[in-house]
Amino acid sequence: MSACFSRKDEADLGEAKAPQRRPASEIVMTGSRVLLPVILTFGAYVIVNGHLSAGGGFQGGAIVASGVMLLLLADPAARLNAAALSMIESLAGMFYVGIGILGLILAGGFLDPRFLPLGEAGAFLSAGAIPLVSALLGIKVGAELSVIINRFRS
Repeated sequence: MSACFSRKDEADLGEAKAPQRRPASEIVMTGSRVLLPVILTFGAYVIVNGHLSAGGGFQGGAIVASGVMLLLLADPAARLNAAALSMIESLAGMFYVGIGILGLILAGGFLDPRFLPLGEAGAFLSAGAIPLVSALLGIKVGAELSVIINRFRS
């Protein structure tokens, strides 16, 4: 047998214990406390400015979920409320579809952003409903990826 695999005796199979988790070191905890607000702020920035530059809802949601992953790695005792995150993800999806239907009814097509005023080119509020769609997509992706990360942890 190779060194990577070991065989348990028949008596040991019923006594399998969960591995003990060590608390994170002071460096990891301090680093996560410093980086977590920066990561979450950057994710929100990417979501909010997605209609003006590269990025958007999906990319920003993935950045937010990476901040959640940092939190879970730095503090193994931390728990996520998966039910609340699933509810947030579902509500964001419902509002996303609602904006799509509003575009269908008021503008001319599903997710047509012209049912809100377009504004001035390059201005922060300049893309009709696209910033709303991007924000809802970021919330949806961030919440769902956080739940997925939490499920992989257990």
